[in-house]
Amino acid sequence: MQKLDTAKKVAILTSAKQRFRTYGVQKTTMQEIARDAGIAVGTLYLYFKNKEEIILSCAEAFAQRHVEAAETILRSPISPVEKLRSYILNRFRAAQETRISSAHAAEIIRIALRLKPESLVEETTWRQNTILSILEKGIASNDFQIANPARDAEVFMYAISCFLSIAVIEGYREPEESQLCLVMDWFIEQWSRP
Repeated sequence: MQKLDTAKKVAILTSAKQRFRTYGVQKTTMQEIARDAGIAVGTLYLYFKNKEEIILSCAEAFAQRHVEAAETILRSPISPVEKLRSYILNRFRAAQETRISSAHAAEIIRIALRLKPESLVEETTWRQNTILSILEKGIASNDFQIANPARDAEVFMYAISCFLSIAVIEGYREPEESQLCLVMDWFIEQWSRP
């Protein structure tokens, strides 16, 4: 089997993301993606059979960035309170960037979820497990006084879910970071009480 060039794959995904964000998935052709990536259409098909495979690869890259950002925050020497704030603000900003980067964000997300519906559950589970890990570290360091961290992580997830939505719908009101901080601070205050 022929070894594929990583730089070409990155160029293809970069071109595809830009085209999808600018023109939408339906109005983007494989020929346009190849042209923007500076490769022949035949070469593009060596990497991806169709636009659906490209969308899945883009979604996987987004999820991988989430995992890497979370791991960096979890390994950082900051307190559990600051880890929680950093992690949630990182997720908020990533979701916000997805929402506002394109008028076609909802179309892209709908297609990605149709192709891999379990990705939403995987993302939610990963996020909740990361929050639970931070809460448990906070309990161990006496920063948090929580009797049932798994339940509190789940309740916290419900409370902040509207801030982390990546899909946009008509009439959607963009949440503000300051509102998210208000919710986080309320939970941190409750968890920090002796």
